[in-house]
Amino acid sequence: MARIQLNIGTRFLWHSQLYIVREWLTNQRVRLENLSFGGQQVLGYEELVHQWQTGQLRFELKGPNLKNEVDQPAPTEYSFSDFQSLPETVREESWRRYNLLLPLLRLAPRERSRERIRRYAAEPQQQLDQNLAEPDRALTQARRAKGRRAAVGQALSTTSLELWLRCFIESGYDIRALVPRTHQAGGKNVTRLQKEAEAVLATIFDKCEKAPQYRTVTDVLGMLANAIADENRYRPAQAQLELPSRATVYRRIKEKKLDHLLRRPPSQTELQSQASVGAGPTPQRPLERVEIDHCLLDLFVVDEEDRLPIGRPTLTVALDVYTSLPFGCYVSFEPPGYLAVQNCLLHGILPKADCRQLYGTTNDWPIYGLPETLVVDNGKEFRGQSLSEACAQLGITLLPTPPRKPWFKGSIERHFRTLNTGLIHPLPGTTFSNLVERGDYDPAKHACISLTAFWRILHIFLLDVYAQRWHEGIQGVPAKRWAESLQAGFKPTLAHSAQEVKILLYGSAQRTLQRSGLDFEALRYQSPELARLRSQLGGGATVRLKYDPADLSAVYLSDPGGVGVWVGGSSQGWLRIEAVDQEYTAGLSLWKHRLIRNWVLREKKEVDIYA
Repeated sequence: MARIQLNIGTRFLWHSQLYIVREWLTNQRVRLENLSFGGQQVLGYEELVHQWQTGQLRFELKGPNLKNEVDQPAPTEYSFSDFQSLPETVREESWRRYNLLLPLLRLAPRERSRERIRRYAAEPQQQLDQNLAEPDRALTQARRAKGRRAAVGQALSTTSLELWLRCFIESGYDIRALVPRTHQAGGKNVTRLQKEAEAVLATIFDKCEKAPQYRTVTDVLGMLANAIADENRYRPAQAQLELPSRATVYRRIKEKKLDHLLRRPPSQTELQSQASVGAGPTPQRPLERVEIDHCLLDLFVVDEEDRLPIGRPTLTVALDVYTSLPFGCYVSFEPPGYLAVQNCLLHGILPKADCRQLYGTTNDWPIYGLPETLVVDNGKEFRGQSLSEACAQLGITLLPTPPRKPWFKGSIERHFRTLNTGLIHPLPGTTFSNLVERGDYDPAKHACISLTAFWRILHIFLLDVYAQRWHEGIQGVPAKRWAESLQAGFKPTLAHSAQEVKILLYGSAQRTLQRSGLDFEALRYQSPELARLRSQLGGGATVRLKYDPADLSAVYLSDPGGVGVWVGGSSQGWLRIEAVDQEYTAGLSLWKHRLIRNWVLREKKEVDIYA
């Protein structure tokens, strides 16, 4: 218990307000100053003692191990109420300090100089042990004999003695001021942060998780410092939050496994490079699974007449996964669109018996027929209504893959790599796959292959080289696997009409049937057959038309009467409606028409109507 005298400068709490003794007056009266709200008053000494006795008055304590409460302007209690409730090692250390201080306390205050304390601390250990009480001395010597420290904080120095002496005297000679603070340590896995600071830190972590990006621990600490500064604006001086150290923040990130706070989420490419590789779907027969995709070739092609480079072609390939044979292909200079998909599928479904005569190959292109499943990605030409309707009518299951996951159709992706490394890169005019491989090679300068020559080279590579050599993916030769399947009884599935396959693969759109005909892509289509069709369906009826993206000179409508005539004269139930402006639309592709249309509209916008 602290020994306190009511002297000038003594502070105490009275009715939860902080007072200080300013002056002793006559007749045992004391002049007090209210430090909480200001003002002064005079009370008798006996009245103050009575207030202390009834518990209304509590003196301020000084020294370590005090309980600092937010709602109290000064500490009046220790952080522990009973000295005997402390751990044994802590009590032993407190008594050791107390016994070591006794020789210094017997000296007059003026004799407790720093030099005197230094000489005292430098005395031999055995002599210092004589200052200890008999039980403490025996325990200390026993522990030292076992090679253990005598107690917590056994090391002795001038500084530690001065600190203990000052704390002991300031506390009013209370041994609780000598209690080491090791018992207040949180211990392993126990936080030492203030609860409010812990909540602010959790809020900062949550903000970082919601906005991932590259950060350092310094960045997180800066955000935390700003948040704590905002919080401290509305707190009293004795309740200010402390800023956690850099090491604490870094350790908390590691403990909670929040390393992603310091960097952005990994990209799809990074995830793909780190992910394990497993076996994909394994078809059991030809044409069970066909994968289709586009590839911008690493090759410059030249014009056949002036030999100037005209650009890099886009190759669209459909691959049969079971045999690893190319099912169909198409080459163009237009951006990937439904025209490429339509022509690639049409090339694959129909037999290709004229390859030897057209391209001079040694082997035929054997594969043909309707595939069972067509695997596509999320390009708009694959997600459109035209392809889904065509596949539904031809009995083909359309299987889209998840976005940005090309490994779900890994066979066609690997086939494109084989084309680039095995065929394209050795050719003159190649751009290679990256700048490191290219070096100072100028692909436009060395380009010398025309589109016709490239089409011939492509067929020779696919049919005479690729299809005839060993393929690790299928553990066999693609051409032989197709031939073996035919010998085992496999028969390609065919459509009921080869003529209708082409028109079913055409693009589709809905338009209103008007007296003036049909309007499609700002083009007018008219035919005498439309009058009969309008009388059957009624005026203003909505019809679904088919169009060839490569030739807008005509569109096709299904004839409810079934008397329509397909090109070639055979009755197929389709009406051919020609464009009014045949001179403009002859051989006009949809892509080229849209480019022209955009240019016209741009010119129209530049007209100044006020001028």
